[in-house]
Amino acid sequence: MKTTPSFLKILLATVFLAINFSCSKEDDEQLEVSDPAIGTWNLRAIYDGKQAVDVTERACFRDSRLTIDQNTMNLTLSVPNENSNDCQTETLQSNWINESGTYYLIDGDERQQANIVMNDNNETLQMTIVASGQQVALLFRK
Repeated sequence: MKTTPSFLKILLATVFLAINFSCSKEDDEQLEVSDPAIGTWNLRAIYDGKQAVDVTERACFRDSRLTIDQNTMNLTLSVPNENSNDCQTETLQSNWINESGTYYLIDGDERQQANIVMNDNNETLQMTIVASGQQVALLFRK
């Protein structure tokens, strides 16, 4: 079958238009930019305001992690049990949002700043908590 160049141009133009119009505006609106905090973060260091302690090789501490998905944040902290050789582990869960780079924990109608800062081009996540009445920074890496 012999085709003419004008027939090919019309066919290509039709295919091009069909592809362009098959993607609706609704599809474009559903694309979401992923928050840099989403993922599993492993505890790497603890900073007490005076010094940072690397915990990557310390029993129990190395099992601590922060897992963040689109809606929920789970902080699992593991520390050595003073009375035995076991680890004492606790998981705290909360819903969260990011408003203009500030992270908040959500509990019903209440919200509280999560004290999360992203550093090193979003490679390090720092979360400040209060432990035994003292502010401590937990440093996580993916």
